[in-house]
Amino acid sequence: DGGGSMLNLAHCMLSRLINDGGQMNQSKCNELRKGIEPFLKETYENKQNVLIVAEDFDRVKIDFARLHFYVKPYSRIKVVTAYRRLHDWLPSWYNEIVKLYTVVYFKGEEEYPSLVQWMEEKYDQFKAVHAMAVAQRFRDAGIAESVEVLNMHDETEPNMLDNFFCNYVPGANMMCQAVREGQQPPKSNKGVDHEYDRVAVKASLLKKIPALDRYNPGRVGAAIKALAKERGLDDNLPSKCLNQTMLDDIFTSELSQEKEYFPKFFESQGGEEGLRQDFEKKKHKFCALDVNLIMERGTFDPIFEEMSKDWKF
Repeated sequence: DGGGSMLNLAHCMLSRLINDGGQMNQSKCNELRKGIEPFLKETYENKQNVLIVAEDFDRVKIDFARLHFYVKPYSRIKVVTAYRRLHDWLPSWYNEIVKLYTVVYFKGEEEYPSLVQWMEEKYDQFKAVHAMAVAQRFRDAGIAESVEVLNMHDETEPNMLDNFFCNYVPGANMMCQAVREGQQPPKSNKGVDHEYDRVAVKASLLKKIPALDRYNPGRVGAAIKALAKERGLDDNLPSKCLNQTMLDDIFTSELSQEKEYFPKFFESQGGEEGLRQDFEKKKHKFCALDVNLIMERGTFDPIFEEMSKDWKF
């Protein structure tokens, strides 16, 4: 009933709200409290469960005492997180995060970071919001009766939604049945490569092409990529890759996590050798175009000149 701020429950659980990186201030969180307390009281009295889904519960500075207070009168709290290997999750998460800051990048207010830059600057912060670290914080907080981690990679287990609604959410019988009958989202949330978006933004800032607006870095980047491929200009482009120390840390972290939490899955996938093969197959994702060097060499200047004359920005 107009309580949209309830959707920001996780942000209101940050210790210092906006000062700790949240999106909600004190007055908005007071609105949430007015809405959520009677809602939870009513559902509790009706003997109903409440499912709260919020990616932002991964924040390091969640105030667990505050969270515990807000979800009263419920006392039986179950936490479920989803494990994805770091070498799959980090590139995907990067692609999701940077698209939120497109405006900042094309205005030149911040440099559009490559995945390599992004990780070299903040890798430890990113590991802290990975599923396994999040699950451990909830365990340490002691507010939940159980903290479970579902393995997104385990194809011997039921479909992720099937497993969640049929085995982890009490009383979700109709949802369980619907999922098993195929009533699921029509497509998964597939990440998009932003490498040529960075090329487009840099070219715009250097005035090699007309100024971009918030809606078209991806469109322009895709056009540059297509033209570069068509003309054979995308071969042997200068790039930078993540340093070996971090690559080793990603692999050893995955190795210890899967041995400890998913031993049957780990062995079924070929143990350490199976994990290493998957890692080696995908570690190219931890390389990025050296956009500054590409601009210095003028590799794509013929494309930029043509687009500036004939292309509608």
